[in-house]
Amino acid sequence: MKIVILAVEAVVGWGGSEELWADTARAALAAGHEVWFTPRVDPRGYAEPLNELVASGATELPRRSWTDTDGRMHAEMVPAELVAVAARADLLFISIGSMRHLLDDSLVGLIEGAKVPVAATIQLIGETDILPDALRERARRVIGLFGALVVPAHRSLKTLQRVLAARVDHGVVVPSPIRRDLTEPVPWPDSAVPTMACVARLSPLQKGQDLLLEVLSDPVWKNRRWALNFVGRGRAGPYLTELAAFYGLTDRLTLTGFQSDMRAVWAQNHMLVLPSREESMPIAIMEAMFCARPCLVTDVGDNARLIIDGVNGYVAEGDRPHALAAALDRAWDGRHDWKTMGQRAFETYTADRDPTPGKTVLSLLESMCATARGRTVG
Repeated sequence: MKIVILAVEAVVGWGGSEELWADTARAALAAGHEVWFTPRVDPRGYAEPLNELVASGATELPRRSWTDTDGRMHAEMVPAELVAVAARADLLFISIGSMRHLLDDSLVGLIEGAKVPVAATIQLIGETDILPDALRERARRVIGLFGALVVPAHRSLKTLQRVLAARVDHGVVVPSPIRRDLTEPVPWPDSAVPTMACVARLSPLQKGQDLLLEVLSDPVWKNRRWALNFVGRGRAGPYLTELAAFYGLTDRLTLTGFQSDMRAVWAQNHMLVLPSREESMPIAIMEAMFCARPCLVTDVGDNARLIIDGVNGYVAEGDRPHALAAALDRAWDGRHDWKTMGQRAFETYTADRDPTPGKTVLSLLESMCATARGRTVG
C-alpha cells in the first residue's frame, strides 16, 4: 500500500497530531507499506522524528514556505508535489490541526478531487466553535468524504457533532501516543517543596498559563511554600515572564523550555497543572499519569474522563479563576496524598491506554484500502 500523509496546520512545531501521524507512518513502514509525508512547516527542534522516518524508508515531500516582515513563517497549505504523488498513491491521510484548517480552499480542493480513499485526523475541535451556515454545510460535506475520521478524544467527537448538527458515524477515537514507554513509574522527587509543572506550549489563549499565574498571585498562595515550572516553548514566553513579574511571582516560576524526556521532567515535579481553556486529550496528562503524578486539570476535552477529582488528581469545573482557585486549594489541602494519588493515576492510565495507536490507525487505513479495492474489482 502506498500512503501519502499531509500534516496541515500553521507553523507551530510538533504536537499531539504530529505524534499520531508519525506513529502511524512508523507502523506502516514496519508493515512494508510505502510512505510519503509532508510535515508542518516549522519543525524547529523536532528534526529527530522526521529524520527517523526518512531513515526508515519514508520520503519527505517539500513544502514552500516564507517569512513575512514580522518574522512569522507562512507556507503553502497543499504542496504541488504532494498532489502529484497522491494521484499515484493508494490512500491519502491528512492530519488537520483544527476546523479552521479543514475549511481551507486548497485543502478542500485536494479532498474533493482525490481519486483515492481519504482519511483524516482532526486534533482540536473547540468547545466554542460555531460555524456560519455556509461553512457548516461545507464542513459536513468535506467530512462526509472521509473514509474514516480519527479524533483524539471522546468529547471531541461529541463536540464535532454539535458543531456540525449532524452525526459523524465514521468517527473513531484514538488518543495520540506518548513519546516514551515506561516499565515502571518515575521515582517520587526528593524535594520537600511542592513543585508543580505546567507542561504545555506557551500559548495562554489555549493552555491558560495566565489564569494560573493570576490565581497563584493571591496573598494566600504567596504565603505558601511552593514552586512552579512552565515546561514548553512558544511565542508567549516574554508575556508570561512579564506577567509573573507583575504578580510578584518571579522567584516562584521557572521557564524551563521544551524538554523531550518526560522522565526528566517528572523526576523534578510533584504534580501537573494544566489550566487549559480548550483541549482534546493532552499528551502531557497521559505522560504525567504514566510517570505516576497526579494532575490538576480543567474540565475540557477528555481531561475529566481520566482524572477523577480527589482520586488521581483534581478537576476545576471551568476555565475561570474562581474554579481554578478552588481546585488548587483542594490540591494544597491534600498535598500529602499526592504520591498516593500519582500511583492511582499510573494505574488508571495503564488500564486505559492503547499502547500502539499508530497500528490502530493503520488498521483503519488498511481496511479502507481493502474496501476500495473490493469496490473496484466488483
